[in-house]
Amino acid sequence: MAALLLYPFSMRRLVWVWVAVHIWAVGPTFCQTEETPDNPTRFSFTASANAVHLNVSVVNRKGKPVTDLEQTDFWVLEDDVLQRITYFSRGDAPVDVVLLVDASGSMDVAEKTANARNAAIQLIHGLGPEDRVAVYAFDKDLYRLTDFTKTKEDAIDALTRLSPFGSTALYDAVVTLSDYVIHEGFGRRAIVVLTDGIDTSSEATIEQAVEKAKGVDLPVYAIRVLSPVDDPESDLFLGVHGASFRGEDALRRFTAETGGALYAGSQWGQLVVASARIREELKTQYRIGYVPNNNSEDGEFRRIHVQTRRRGIKVRTRKGYYPKKQGSVLGKTRSAANDSSS
Repeated sequence: MAALLLYPFSMRRLVWVWVAVHIWAVGPTFCQTEETPDNPTRFSFTASANAVHLNVSVVNRKGKPVTDLEQTDFWVLEDDVLQRITYFSRGDAPVDVVLLVDASGSMDVAEKTANARNAAIQLIHGLGPEDRVAVYAFDKDLYRLTDFTKTKEDAIDALTRLSPFGSTALYDAVVTLSDYVIHEGFGRRAIVVLTDGIDTSSEATIEQAVEKAKGVDLPVYAIRVLSPVDDPESDLFLGVHGASFRGEDALRRFTAETGGALYAGSQWGQLVVASARIREELKTQYRIGYVPNNNSEDGEFRRIHVQTRRRGIKVRTRKGYYPKKQGSVLGKTRSAANDSSS
């Protein structure tokens, strides 16, 4: 990693730092408000320690967000049992966005680093005044460039220091960031990954990384930054090769399992559209909460299915979750997309 990058730490060190801080901060209580005294407008829903929170994206056949649905237009099923929605909001609350940018040597081809940086900057420029953004970079290690901030200039300045070098540990970065960032944000939040998707040096497998991503209650979006020879829409496209296919498959699995979305491109215009789509979707998500009818603490996986009365639209949210097992602190989650048929 280039020396200009700030705050480098190894994957394992970051995990242990989070564990120590989390234990100190949580203490004997489990259910704490997400609202803070200096940030009273941010989303807070703490009706019950076992309440389930869902970030729900709804898009039409063209991929454009559907923003005019009411609470009565949704119903939530857990293990095929209808649940009572106890909290509902549309995209009017601030969003916390974590940018995870590939700074490995594989990005030092065909201006991929510059394209990733510019796509990230476009996304930052489109955030609202109360939205926050944190910036991380990775090669074989994970680097925190900025903590959550509302100051766009700080985040953009961090991105200008990216310099590609070294091997790529995408799976390790996802594993570590999933553990760490979920406890730093508030309410509506997401990870946006900008990478070519080609992992070369992770200790974690893709299966482990995907499973870890399932355990995070936030969507993962990805912009796959291609070179023209890897872009099917480019005149220079040479066909799909093994590494390219594995990169696309990994990102598709990450995004599908968490309720996010995958975009790809090698041209500036393609990446601008991808940033705009992600930004628009994040600002128009629905937030739905319910307290499960099943209040047992058995730790068994529970399937979630969100439906809407309107036809011809797609609903994306996490597929399910593992409830807190008796004697434990945190559960796990899974997620996926659902097509609404009624």
